[in-house]
Amino acid sequence: MQTSLFESILKTNIINFIIVISTLVWIFKKANLGALIQKLAEDIRLSVEKSSTNAQSAISEYKSTKKSVKDTPKLQEEILSQAKSNAQNIKEKIKQKTLLEKNELIKNIEKIILNQQEKYKKLTLDEVYKASIDIAKEEVQKRLDNETHQKIIQKSIEELDKIEGSIS
Repeated sequence: MQTSLFESILKTNIINFIIVISTLVWIFKKANLGALIQKLAEDIRLSVEKSSTNAQSAISEYKSTKKSVKDTPKLQEEILSQAKSNAQNIKEKIKQKTLLEKNELIKNIEKIILNQQEKYKKLTLDEVYKASIDIAKEEVQKRLDNETHQKIIQKSIEELDKIEGSIS
């Protein structure tokens, strides 16, 4: 009985093993894992080639940089000299522009001052004129008595009547 149970378990395990292997083979063929593995291998090969190319490029760039580093002090002096020259030119331009703007500002301020002087001169003359008229008016009113006033009114009425008569 033990042997037969052992044989039964062995037979079922062998059948299960065959089923699992068959299933794996079927999945492998169905999923085309061979092509997938082939593609992964090709991608890795391309990455290695690209890395190799990049390494060669980096080495050549390193060599050219190494050569240019030798000339760095000379380039620094040239750059500093050019920067100083440019700074001097900019300084002169700023100086000239500032001088021009200063002169324009002075001209504008002088114009504003002249305009203000004229304005206040006119205002002062207007005030003097009004004050003169007020003083003259007061003086005329003081000297004008009632009788003279009535004569002027009568004369004005007569003049109006003459004008009205000539219009009709």
